[in-house]
Amino acid sequence: MLSLDCVPISTYCKETGETSEAISKRVQRGVWQEGVQVLKVEGVKERWIDLSEVAKWARQNRKNSHVA
Repeated sequence: MLSLDCVPISTYCKETGETSEAISKRVQRGVWQEGVQVLKVEGVKERWIDLSEVAKWARQNRKNSHVA
């Protein structure tokens, strides 16, 4: 199995069922940040998703988080 830290948005959407529009809205609202969860790669038209940053975000924002 291939393990990647970053994938193109099209691949992320295909694998997760999310839409590129939902990702754009998340960035516009400041939930995700360009340069953190969403990357612009020089010479590449499509933006990429940093999966490790998305995982960190998901763990920090889960509903049942236990805050001491």
